[in-house]
Amino acid sequence: MTTVNEKPQKISLKRIHYALMTNEQTETWGEVKTLTMPISMTLTPNFSEAHLDAGDRVVDQEAQLDSITIAGETADLPTDVLVDWYGHKKSAEGGIITNANDTPNSIAIGFESGSKLVWLLKAKLKPGEETNTTRKKGETSYKVYPFGGEALPLIDGVIKHTVDTRDVGVTVTAETFFKAVAKPSETVETP
Repeated sequence: MTTVNEKPQKISLKRIHYALMTNEQTETWGEVKTLTMPISMTLTPNFSEAHLDAGDRVVDQEAQLDSITIAGETADLPTDVLVDWYGHKKSAEGGIITNANDTPNSIAIGFESGSKLVWLLKAKLKPGEETNTTRKKGETSYKVYPFGGEALPLIDGVIKHTVDTRDVGVTVTAETFFKAVAKPSETVETP
């Protein structure tokens, strides 16, 4: 019997990293940029499923990961991030031009959560609902910037790369993992 070492996972979302996909055919990315004030990030896997019914029962079941839905919030989304993520244009006055023809750019988006380091290698994001309200007497509130989207598979099917820095033999740190976006390589297990 093999015992698996279970450790509690500390929850914290430290930073969000992203890089524009510069070439979708060769699957390469540009410079990594960092947002330092994330609030939340939720990943929901989406599966295609099929069941085979025979003899009045289910005799087989298949499930395949299709994509991962991304939902998040940050304390700020600077102008450059809005241009990078959503395909908006900058105006001569330094503002954002939102056009009906804007299409989101393909990006890699990564984050640090506790001891987990995660890259979603090809994602397309869209802005969330923007709320603007008048401050009421005696109340203080903050404006947050929600976003959502999908992480899609690369040509070889890879969607996500996760490293747990608590695992034995892991030498990767947040600084090295998020220095550049790269496709992960598989290890070959020896029997």
